[in-house]
Amino acid sequence: MKSKFTPRVIVTALVLTLGAAATAFAVGSDHERCGGARMEHHMGYGMKDMARLHDDLKLDAKQETLWQDAQKATQGSRNALREQIRKQREDTLDKLNQPGADLRAILKQMDEAREAGRKEHEASRDRWLAVYDSLNPEQKEKARLFFKSKLEHADHRHDGGKGGRG
Repeated sequence: MKSKFTPRVIVTALVLTLGAAATAFAVGSDHERCGGARMEHHMGYGMKDMARLHDDLKLDAKQETLWQDAQKATQGSRNALREQIRKQREDTLDKLNQPGADLRAILKQMDEAREAGRKEHEASRDRWLAVYDSLNPEQKEKARLFFKSKLEHADHRHDGGKGGRG
């Protein structure tokens, strides 16, 4: 009986798995970041909730400009990242369809894409931290309570609604 798992199938599965892992790292996942209390994740992915915080903060003109800059940059970055991931996946599949594909070169490209995603993530985080730095103490407290609530809600969702961590 001939095995269905030829070396080509195994290598392809390995590369696709590594690609998915690199993409997940570049994009980030709820499970990794909620536990780490990474504020920028919630700022980037919870823009509907952020509108509520925005209204509660009652920003002045300077703060509003910083907010709009961070929001536009985050949305643009997210859209560009989606397109980059799509193109990277297509490119990787095209290369893997070629006999004798160089896995080392493919993985190097994946590493470069992950590093570019990390730098973009840091730039977005820095924009949101500039907004935070511009807040007065009362606004900072509102922001703290907002993110505390978001993390507690995420913990509740992730533990199956049991109301606590273990």
